[in-house]
Amino acid sequence: MPASPRDFALNPAAYGLPTRDDLVKLRIWDIHYHGFFRGGIAAHEENLFYVERMGVERMLSLDIAGSPEDPLGNTIAPERKRELREYLVKHADRVSGLIPIDPGQPLESCRKMEEWIAHGPCVGIKYFGGNPLGIVCSHPNNDAIIRLAGEMKALVYIHAWLQVGGEPRRPGGKNAPGEATPHDVAQLAARFPQVNFICGHSGGDWELGVRYVRPFENVYIEFSGSDPHSGQVDFTVAEVGVDRLIWGGHGPSRCYSTELAKVLDADLTFEQQFAIFGGNLRRLATPIFRDKGIQL
Repeated sequence: MPASPRDFALNPAAYGLPTRDDLVKLRIWDIHYHGFFRGGIAAHEENLFYVERMGVERMLSLDIAGSPEDPLGNTIAPERKRELREYLVKHADRVSGLIPIDPGQPLESCRKMEEWIAHGPCVGIKYFGGNPLGIVCSHPNNDAIIRLAGEMKALVYIHAWLQVGGEPRRPGGKNAPGEATPHDVAQLAARFPQVNFICGHSGGDWELGVRYVRPFENVYIEFSGSDPHSGQVDFTVAEVGVDRLIWGGHGPSRCYSTELAKVLDADLTFEQQFAIFGGNLRRLATPIFRDKGIQL
């Protein structure tokens, strides 16, 4: 491993690849950062080597104070919560948090949002790919959660997927209990046109997922995590325009170079790449960052 993240064994430019300086100019914001997952702050700091290597400007972690088994973080020790909150405050110039909520427990979810967003360092909420009671994001339970998120100007990220299976076999037929499909995201967005939503993973099957949410201009599309397919970003831009795409790195469980290549492979101008890699997300996040006094 190189001594510094800026040290490369080979010169990327010699192979037609962007250098680190090229990536820094794109002002990359990562909406799908898993650096705190399980290992906490220590795992995040270990992963920073690769974040620096790829010139990522800001990480938005989806793993703050919760897990798929315990979205409300009820089993997290108070000292761990305090340590994490203090870290996010200290490093607010570089990393921000989204907290998982549980639509099976809307009142407790709203209480957690008050604690971590209204009176804490976090800037949004995440819907996991399932939850203990199997309640999807389109269920009426979510109305109180989304109303509060709108009042807080919080970012709303929804894991969405179309797992093929079931009887009859169909896209979404094998989703986990409570795992949203892009159709669920579309239904929720139709009920709350004044709130912006981020549909994660392009809905899993991007050719179907993008079409599900295409009519709703308050739905933005994040496309990390799925297998890398040439043409995915070109297709999405053609369907919804460049201003509704948001980049996620999905690290460390996915390779940054793979996720970067989805955009760099597309037929885009620098200005369009700039919008997808961070500009669109900064526009969505500006209101809550401004309220928290964080300069972008």
